[in-house]
Amino acid sequence: MRRVLTGLLLALGAGALVFMAPRWVFLPLMAILSALALREFFRLAEKAGLRAYPVAGQVSALLWIVLPNLDRGHFGTIIAIVLLAAGILGRLPLTEVLPAAAVTVSGLLYVAGPMLAGVLLHGVSPHWLFLPLLVAAIGDIAAFLVGRSLGRHALSPRVSPRKTWEGALASIVAGTLAGTLYGLEFLAADLNVVQAVILGAVLNVFGQLGDLSESALKRAAGAKDSGLLLPGHGGILDRVDAMLFTVPVAYGYVQLFL
Repeated sequence: MRRVLTGLLLALGAGALVFMAPRWVFLPLMAILSALALREFFRLAEKAGLRAYPVAGQVSALLWIVLPNLDRGHFGTIIAIVLLAAGILGRLPLTEVLPAAAVTVSGLLYVAGPMLAGVLLHGVSPHWLFLPLLVAAIGDIAAFLVGRSLGRHALSPRVSPRKTWEGALASIVAGTLAGTLYGLEFLAADLNVVQAVILGAVLNVFGQLGDLSESALKRAAGAKDSGLLLPGHGGILDRVDAMLFTVPVAYGYVQLFL
């Protein structure tokens, strides 16, 4: 019951944030969400034996999102250089300097990059941001229900033994259908039927890859959840893992074809 209630509150909160929050509220909330998820990423990395610069990474994530005129590619390069210099001049063993800088920048790209894509998508249209969130959410529900009742063939036993091919296929069908219907209803000026179906399917597949990627990170760290912030749901990273893959894909589609 606690998991259901938390999930309902999260869904309502996400919808309110996407469609009702003004930019001066939306932007800092996305930055804070990014910093919280990134903190969980660094904790999992540490449990997996990977050192990082968590404070520098979180501050960089905040700046990456809230500064409107920032050249993100150049900024990422500067961050990598600064981290390497700090590691060389600091007390970290030299053999760990490059890996620590790489883990920090990887976390920035993995978490803050998609969050930034969400901010940019929201600027195009709240419906464009809600589309990849909806496809991931509906697909996740379908995978859970079908996988629990009909699942027999493990999708990736090494990463997540409970995920099944039956659940994955159900996720693709349900997620694609939801994305197609939503796209044709609210983004009809940008999508025809074929485009909506293809985009919905691609978004769902990437959402499942995002879920598996975070599961792999938790498995490497020996952790069940990324955190304890959300009762019954684990941490922030557990809730946004699919979004971290679907939102950049949706933004890439907008950039390439609109």
